Amino acid sequence: MDYINKYNMNINVQKQIVTLELNQQRTIVPIVNVTKPTKIPVVISNSVFLSPHATGETVISIPISSISLPFTLLSTFKRHLLVTNNSKTFHFQNYCCTLTLRNLRKEPKFIKKGTRIGDLLFTSTFQQPRTFYSSCNKSLGTTKNLGMTPAFSNLNTILNFSSRGKISTSSKLCDPSVINYLHSLVKDIENKQQKQDLLSLLLNFYDIFDITKHNIARTPKSHIINTIPHSPPSSRPYPQPDKEEVMYKLIQEFLTAGLITQSNSPYAAPAILVKKKDQSYRLVVDYKRLNAITIKDSSPLPNMEDTLKKLGKGFSYFSKLDLKSGFYQIPINDNDKEKTAFITPFGLYQFNVLPMGLRNSPPTFQKVMTDTLKSCRSFCLVYLDDIIVFSTSFSEHLDHLKQVFSALQSKSLVLNPPKCEIAVRQIDYLGHTITKDCIKPMRAKIDAIVNIEEPHTLAQANRFLGSLGWYRKFLPKFADIAAPIHAVTNLTKCNRRKFKWENPQSEAFRQLKQMLITEPLFLHYPVDHLPLILTTDASDIGIGGVLQQEVNGNIHNLYYHSQLMTTCEKKYSTIEKEALAIYKCLERMRSFVLGRSIIIMTDHCPLCYIMQKSIKNTRVNRITHLIQEYNIDKIVHIQGRYNCLPDYLSRYSKEQDDALFDIDYGLASKNKSKNFSQRKLVAAMTLRPRKKQPIATNDHQSIENHNIISQQFDTLSQSEDIKKNKSSSNLSRNYFDIAKLKIEQQRDPQIQKIVQNFSLESTKNSFLFKEDIVYKLISLNKYSHKKIKVIYLPTSMIESLLRASHDDPMSGSHFATDRMYYKIRTHFWWPKMKTTIQRYVKSCSLCTQFNLSRTKKYGHLRSIPPPEGPLALIGIDFCGPLPRTPRENQYVLVITDYFTRHITAIALPNCTAETTARALFDDFFCKFGIPSIILSDRGTHFQNKLMENLQKLIGYNHIYSTAYHPQTNGVVERFNATFVAQISKLQSTQHNNWDEFLQAVVFAYNTGEHKSTKFSPYELLYGRSARLPIHIQPKEFTFLKPNDYFEQLKKTLRIFHQASRDNILLQQQANQHYYNKNRLNPQLNVGEKVLTKSYGLKGKLDPKFSSIPKIVVQAYHPIYIVEDECTRIRSQVHINDLRPIITN
Repeated sequence: MDYINKYNMNINVQKQIVTLELNQQRTIVPIVNVTKPTKIPVVISNSVFLSPHATGETVISIPISSISLPFTLLSTFKRHLLVTNNSKTFHFQNYCCTLTLRNLRKEPKFIKKGTRIGDLLFTSTFQQPRTFYSSCNKSLGTTKNLGMTPAFSNLNTILNFSSRGKISTSSKLCDPSVINYLHSLVKDIENKQQKQDLLSLLLNFYDIFDITKHNIARTPKSHIINTIPHSPPSSRPYPQPDKEEVMYKLIQEFLTAGLITQSNSPYAAPAILVKKKDQSYRLVVDYKRLNAITIKDSSPLPNMEDTLKKLGKGFSYFSKLDLKSGFYQIPINDNDKEKTAFITPFGLYQFNVLPMGLRNSPPTFQKVMTDTLKSCRSFCLVYLDDIIVFSTSFSEHLDHLKQVFSALQSKSLVLNPPKCEIAVRQIDYLGHTITKDCIKPMRAKIDAIVNIEEPHTLAQANRFLGSLGWYRKFLPKFADIAAPIHAVTNLTKCNRRKFKWENPQSEAFRQLKQMLITEPLFLHYPVDHLPLILTTDASDIGIGGVLQQEVNGNIHNLYYHSQLMTTCEKKYSTIEKEALAIYKCLERMRSFVLGRSIIIMTDHCPLCYIMQKSIKNTRVNRITHLIQEYNIDKIVHIQGRYNCLPDYLSRYSKEQDDALFDIDYGLASKNKSKNFSQRKLVAAMTLRPRKKQPIATNDHQSIENHNIISQQFDTLSQSEDIKKNKSSSNLSRNYFDIAKLKIEQQRDPQIQKIVQNFSLESTKNSFLFKEDIVYKLISLNKYSHKKIKVIYLPTSMIESLLRASHDDPMSGSHFATDRMYYKIRTHFWWPKMKTTIQRYVKSCSLCTQFNLSRTKKYGHLRSIPPPEGPLALIGIDFCGPLPRTPRENQYVLVITDYFTRHITAIALPNCTAETTARALFDDFFCKFGIPSIILSDRGTHFQNKLMENLQKLIGYNHIYSTAYHPQTNGVVERFNATFVAQISKLQSTQHNNWDEFLQAVVFAYNTGEHKSTKFSPYELLYGRSARLPIHIQPKEFTFLKPNDYFEQLKKTLRIFHQASRDNILLQQQANQHYYNKNRLNPQLNVGEKVLTKSYGLKGKLDPKFSSIPKIVVQAYHPIYIVEDECTRIRSQVHINDLRPIITN
């Protein structure tokens, strides 16, 4: 209109001229009608194979959604193909049409997918010739000469056609996935004219349904983050080395789209990538620490009951609209952008839009949407991210939708078409099903109760009553109604067989269920300004939850949820199942709980802190990210007996749900090609060798050799036979060929010598020559006089027989020497037969790796000689983790003197390097002095830089035990086993105050006589016995001269120490004699190859010893230094963790 007004344009249709005026000058432009035929390329959607003179159907496609035009075949195909469709006009719907072809030649014809086979012809009037391009101005496939994109590509040129088949002058570049979504929104409308009108409306507002690109809304309202006085929370980036490249590409994409910018903020929340089932990634930021200091936005939500009442006025048509990643479209206040900063391995960035996971996101979203749709409030309601439009007639509904779409388009807000419902007669909204005639609560709220089946056993009846026990005080006349069930469940043990479930019990069961889903216990709407209480539980098969509110001291239920776990979810650990229950319940009850204060109650204590700190569990952390958007005030631990109904629902679930890691949460890439490129190979299948693959031909080139095509199909048809043959060959591979026996016996010199000497009497008694085969005569046992003949096996065939009898799955299956020997000896014989078999079995690498040793571990006991005196050599070790005490203690640092056996035990909250060093310094070095040597294991709490620096600073030697050989520090390990049992007996019934008894137990140990020294550790350290509460209180005390006391103490200690040393040596000799009895003590040489024992988590079918051999480079029997030939990494290993590799 601006152009027409500016130039006073006048169109004269009769004279075919256009008149323009500018600066008082008139210009006349003739209307030139240029008629030019235009071709629309038609391509094959699926590869097609036509036998000679055969007829077949295929699907063809064009870059236009629907049209009816004549079709012509390309000249290159006209010589050998005939179109046999009944009509020359082809009717295309959804870009596709069916084409019937006949092969006119004697050779088979193969047409590849994507081949241009013909054109649609139409005549249109244009000012000048027009060419249609895709959005990237790049032609694809065989349509490149026209610049058009085939229908199966990612981007199509979507053109509007009149009913006459002419293209209008307006065209849009659209994504076919979006167009398909729009078609799916109108597919259920039966009236064709209404469907066409609604589709036209949706296409006119294509931009607000385009979810293929990132979007930022133009709204004056932005998100504000108000925080309490604080120091900016800062975290280090989460290590994800395998995903750094993917994260970098995503960050660059988001920077280009303007969603994020680089930052210099003091804030830093960790960002992680989460992979979905389709192998795409989403960026998720952990805002737990920021949310903890954010002031809650107390803006009221719309009253749910009032909202639903507005819909109960006889409206006939409803539409529910969902915003695609709605939070990510809303801008964030400039002053608060730095608070959203997140850290990655390659830089710090901050959001320009509202990210998921921030507290107060739902109220901000509500304000933005209310402001955007304020002009539509008479026919449109907004509740957080749910928009509903309602009208009395279809035409009115179209007008209302147009106004809503215009309002959204003005603010550049984008809807999510897969989750929208347009112009329907019945809709689910805020937990209710709404139609023209009524509003009723959704069955989903109470299905978990309604679907509970009647009990059929005494145990089931008891569990049902137990699940309702907590509600007794809220259910009027509960005892009277439940009396029939109580009558058949309150049975003594001997009368339980008399349990019967009859009509009175069934009626009571139905009444109790009905009380759970009706008032006063059940509410249809939450009460505003009161927190919601969500109680959840998980069992081995399912999860359950109940949403409640406490109103005036009475508990009211709002929602029951129960569902089965998937096969994968059943394998979760306990903490993962309990966290999953919280997430699934929150997600199912989203419309009830989003934006409201929530208290979560669970009977799994470790979940109480998941919103304050990270858990060392990937799935649980994933769930904490998903539930960040909810206002969870706290998570409270309750005892299992108070969690009856959720527990019951978790065990009687009736449905299955989706997987956890396929949830649209976080910021995803819009670049489909990137996501596709990240897909990893799951399986590979080879159909034929590369050299036999057919040579690629041109798009319309015939395949001249029919045998090649036949070979392809033959290969596929034979796949089952190949699979069977492969399976059978895996079950048995016979390496032994008995047919070669005669030939090999003739070649064997030992056997031929026997044949030559066969006339001798001694030879006749031991051997038999029959049918040119030499047999050995043997007795199966020494008491039997009966002899049997067995084949004398030539030396050249021994190896193949042993391989068949040991390695073959059916003949041997890697069993041991005896089983193998007794299986062979009744059929074959050769000299030193059993020794040969033993050597073969010992040389088998698989047997070495997997076999369990039934003998004692290798290596004799080598005791540590007693040191010169007290506190010269000490051993240290950690015991724990034990149950956490009210003083936050979980570990015990045990310090043992190797001479006196004196124990020092220190309760500690953790076992970090810093805590260990501080405890050693304060509680041992400053009390007893510096030892000469400290012996410990190789744990990170002892083997670290801090302990090394402490060792250099104070001056002592720190030696480490051999890995996986705790016997090195056996004195400490022995005490750990002793004191744990003692404090277990003394702690309280809560089992959490063991640290209160620790020092008393240690004192009792130190004052008792030790088996090795024959003295108490207290005596050896202080030179006297300790006074105990059981001793008689002395009535008088004699003061000796100091010098006399000191001399007497030295003399006493000298006697004690000498006797103690002698006793220790005697006890060590006795221990060695007992330990070394019937124990092998093999010694290895430098250069020998060995296998090392595998430690850590492994399955029952995993090898016991590593498959990679190592070489002995240093020998200090029983300790050996071995080296990996590939990595050159050396390790110290005890002889009992080594197995020598024996070559056959």
